[in-house]
Amino acid sequence: MAFPYSLVIFDLDGTLVDSAADIAESVNRTLLDWKLPTYDTAQITGWIGEGSRKLITYAFRHAGSDVDIDEVMPGFLDHYAETALDGIAYDGVVETLKSLHARGVKLAVCTNKNEEFVRPLLEVRGMLPFIDGIVGGNTLPERKPSGVPLRYLASEAHVPVDRSLMVGDSESDVLAARDAGMDFVLVSYGYRKSLDLYGAGAVAVIDHMPDLLSLAPSEAVG
Repeated sequence: MAFPYSLVIFDLDGTLVDSAADIAESVNRTLLDWKLPTYDTAQITGWIGEGSRKLITYAFRHAGSDVDIDEVMPGFLDHYAETALDGIAYDGVVETLKSLHARGVKLAVCTNKNEEFVRPLLEVRGMLPFIDGIVGGNTLPERKPSGVPLRYLASEAHVPVDRSLMVGDSESDVLAARDAGMDFVLVSYGYRKSLDLYGAGAVAVIDHMPDLLSLAPSEAVG
């Protein structure tokens, strides 16, 4: 069965890789630098998805600090770089990317993680050979939940939006796909926060990435 889309754009954290523990470590190292309380991974996971600056802003405000985040960011990005390659690919992700690539489907990654951290992580986890395009949180003037990055990746791949699919785990992925006019699939295992997976209008909700390979054009969530 032919895959129903010519381009698939994947979110990274919570979709392709489980990086919550590593991100939490970088946040806590930064909080300790400023002699502030640290938080467990579950708490910090609730702040993931809107980019590095929002993440550290949430952490510092939660800790009761009103320090200028511009002063915090250089140290945080240093710690982020220290843990950036520690994210682990979810089961079946690499095999799914390889299969789609072999079918001639173009693949891209759209994440709010800074672009300089994306390619090395994809490379160390064996995904980079299958990826045709990458947009990070600092690549373009706008990031998710704007649909601009998705439309940009579709344009770069020379694939119409209506032949493109977004695969993600969070509200920012849903909003970006809606803004771009793009179909989307949600994974059930990511960092969804309070997102209603089955009420968001996804083409499908999948429990494992290889489930994507059996996606049918008419499939819809009931």
